[in-house]
Amino acid sequence: MLQEQPKDMLGASLTHLLHRACQVADGVFNEEAGTTGLTTRQYAVLMAIANNHDISQTGLVHATGIDRSTIAEIVKRLLKRGLIRRRRTRLDARAYAVRLTEDGEQLLKAVAPAAKRAESRLASVLSGSNTNGLIDALLHLVQGFPSAK
Repeated sequence: MLQEQPKDMLGASLTHLLHRACQVADGVFNEEAGTTGLTTRQYAVLMAIANNHDISQTGLVHATGIDRSTIAEIVKRLLKRGLIRRRRTRLDARAYAVRLTEDGEQLLKAVAPAAKRAESRLASVLSGSNTNGLIDALLHLVQGFPSAK
């Protein structure tokens, strides 16, 4: 059982605790998938691409909630690693459609067990109902702000 932490200003700050939770989640993911060289955001982008054939970079922003400039940098890094390819779309010559390469598909399949282990480790500190409640609360929080959609 966890000891109750003092309710000082920092320990009661939702923004601080959410940030710390993200740091913990990133750390656990890195421990499990570290040899792949993927970050949690890169993994999310690869998953969004896998689930949305020929998605645009703007579509990636909407699918992941990652800001436009960060998406551009992630796409650049994934292109450099040969995990994705992009091409101009037919409908808008300014927009790019991205898709996984064979190497990207193979890496995504290879990292899936590590990502699942990371999820399990994170959920293990919560009871089952708390995990579902946390997921529901986080979804409600994210969906409650138009800029996050």
